[in-house]
Amino acid sequence: MDSIKSFIEQVHNPNLVQPEESPNGNIIYHLYCDGTITFQKGGWAYLDRSEFTDSRVILKKNFNDIFPIKRDDTSSYAIVTEKDAKTIRNMMVEFDKK
Repeated sequence: MDSIKSFIEQVHNPNLVQPEESPNGNIIYHLYCDGTITFQKGGWAYLDRSEFTDSRVILKKNFNDIFPIKRDDTSSYAIVTEKDAKTIRNMMVEFDKK
């Protein structure tokens, strides 16, 4: 799990949100601790509009503690690119199989 946490720390990037860009031109991806990948408008609309689910997986292990942004005691996420979200989630799925 340390390698997953380390990779998340490297790629988590709140600067992907560009407040000066138009919301449609700045799509933001979140990867949640349960393996769900979501996307939403960025720019000035970030966190003020709907968040859509890109994909989900079912994981048995709890990954809540390794994600940097905590929503509550059971949910956390990272702001990442779509590619990094899929890479991390694949790492989570592989670790979950152990």
